[in-house]
Amino acid sequence: MMHNKNRPPSLFLRILQVMEDVVFPRRCPFCDQVLIFGRQGACETCRPKLLYVGNDFCMKCGKPLTDPAEEYCRACKVSNRPFDRGRSLFIYNDLVKHGLSSLKYDNKREYAEYFGTGLAGLVKESMKTQRFDAVIPVPVSRDRLKKRGYNQAELIAKRVSYLTGISLRNDILIREKETVAQKELGRLARQKNLKKAFKITGNVVELETIMVIDDIYTTGATISEIARVLKEAGVKKVFFFTVATGSAI
Repeated sequence: MMHNKNRPPSLFLRILQVMEDVVFPRRCPFCDQVLIFGRQGACETCRPKLLYVGNDFCMKCGKPLTDPAEEYCRACKVSNRPFDRGRSLFIYNDLVKHGLSSLKYDNKREYAEYFGTGLAGLVKESMKTQRFDAVIPVPVSRDRLKKRGYNQAELIAKRVSYLTGISLRNDILIREKETVAQKELGRLARQKNLKKAFKITGNVVELETIMVIDDIYTTGATISEIARVLKEAGVKKVFFFTVATGSAI
């Protein structure tokens, strides 16, 4: 269901925003430096160093392609991945790594607004040809949520939902099993690590096409397992959007 959530803020809200910027100045989400008053997003130093996924990307997982004549990356050519399609905003590099790490581990929750706004642009582009019934963040386990205090993917997904009008559903999928950090494992170990990690807890019958939001796409093990679980529950299509992605292999 679409909602009109893009009304311009009232004068009172704008004044509150200015006051907040004075008391709590905005910082660059990639280097944490305080921005010039009134500025948002990346600072002048970091902005030129950001690598966006351009127009040449894998039509399945969204990873950048070095050969524009190719349609799919090598991994997607040989793998029957259960998700339908994915897109990412940035190519993963040290700057993006620092930004996502600050959001995820250093309680820089305000950075989710910037990352979510960027992803919303990609989503709106896809909405020209594809309808989405719900946006779902990749869930974290109960123990990890208790320890960290928040789920960074959910913060990003809330911003995407707000800017696109697509309903946020964080009540139908949970991470039931605590898993080893994916970055510590190889490709096959990642797949094994995620087996039976996710569980459907809500009704998805009315949800034909779901969008999954996460911070980074690497091997695709997490997204693939979530897509498998959702489709077994009756979802017809599963798309995903992530802030960053690695290089194609």
